[in-house]
Amino acid sequence: MTYEGLFIYHERLPEDRVEGITAQVRAEIEKHGGKVLEVRAMGRRPFARTMQKCEAGWYVTVFFEMTPQQVTALMPRFRLMEDIFRTQIGKLPKGIPPPPAPREDRPPRDDHDYRAPHDRYSR
Repeated sequence: MTYEGLFIYHERLPEDRVEGITAQVRAEIEKHGGKVLEVRAMGRRPFARTMQKCEAGWYVTVFFEMTPQQVTALMPRFRLMEDIFRTQIGKLPKGIPPPPAPREDRPPRDDHDYRAPHDRYSR
């Protein structure tokens, strides 16, 4: 089966260490009998809200093939790695999706009313 693993590393890591941690993740997957298909580093991204006094993290997505029993045995190994903040692994029904298209930077719309909904009626 094909799986997608989203790994969030601690924000305190310097950027040059992110590749080293990703190499450790790849090694754990291969050590447990998996085959890494693709790795996508998404860079440092802010969280929607502060979690455990952290405001951002380094996001990396790893696509790999493995049996469900091997994934079950692999998950505790990632919890022991101190530099990994969060891990989420899910099945992919149709293989690896294409990478997302780059976002276009658009100027804000001029016709939009930026006031809060409750302020619109108190003119």
